[in-house]
Amino acid sequence: MSQSDFDGVIEAYRQALDAFLMGDPQSVLEFFSRRDDVTLANPLGPPHRGRADVEKAVEEAAANFKGGSNRFEEVSRYSTPDLGYIVQLERSEVRLSGSEDMARISLRVTMIFRREGNTWKVVHRHADPITTARPITTAIET
Repeated sequence: MSQSDFDGVIEAYRQALDAFLMGDPQSVLEFFSRRDDVTLANPLGPPHRGRADVEKAVEEAAANFKGGSNRFEEVSRYSTPDLGYIVQLERSEVRLSGSEDMARISLRVTMIFRREGNTWKVVHRHADPITTARPITTAIET
């Protein structure tokens, strides 16, 4: 697999996020590994492991949206023949279910891809709302 294949799957995933913001979970789920070690740490709860748990979490997350757009600020990208990763900021303008108003969501995202057969699959995605510097006190549990 060439570097262009890895670059292509990242671009395709980014495009699938547009459909995800329309409430379509399948658009991004097709990129996730079906293996038992697949993980998702989204900003809506604790980490999920295994295809069934990841599917449920993605479906629940997609149900929050009914339209929007994304832009991406890439921090880093790297791949070997079998593994690759991307670190990026995802900035979205979204319409949440139950609202006509637009809202902004910014996420810090790390995704790890693995070659499975002749394609790349997401084996881990972590997204959180930390996109600016903040003091250590914001991490203290009360």
